[in-house]
Amino acid sequence: MRRFALWVIIALAVILFATSFYMKNYYQPNLVLKTAVKETELTNTNYILCKRARTTGFDWLLIKNENGEKTDELCNINGPSPFDDYKLDYEFVMADNTFVFYVKEKQMKYSEAVSQDAIEFTVTGWDVLYPVKHSDMFDFSGERKYITENDLWKE
Repeated sequence: MRRFALWVIIALAVILFATSFYMKNYYQPNLVLKTAVKETELTNTNYILCKRARTTGFDWLLIKNENGEKTDELCNINGPSPFDDYKLDYEFVMADNTFVFYVKEKQMKYSEAVSQDAIEFTVTGWDVLYPVKHSDMFDFSGERKYITENDLWKE
């Protein structure tokens, strides 16, 4: 009886592993809005990495600057952004995703909100950095590569 139970457990583990592997590597949802990029794919481009930050005077936390240096500075983005392009739901917004912004120009501008100069990037576009985080603690859906229609605000 123990041997049978062991075989059942092994079979279930193999099925779970195979399903998880398929979902993470081959599954593509029907309604993909944006495909994530890996930082290693970003060659010959001028980009920065940011996370959403909602503080007085700033919308973004710069975590890697245009020189590839890790940083922890607040900044503003002028141009296309994920939250302007899509009406993302609260769970996705709060999931702490990292976004790639393609920099056209960097400048220091005086911010009335904080009464000091602040970094502002003018960007030409954006991507989400792989892996995409969703609202689920354990994401077996395979959607770590995509922003999908399921990430949009439902009215």
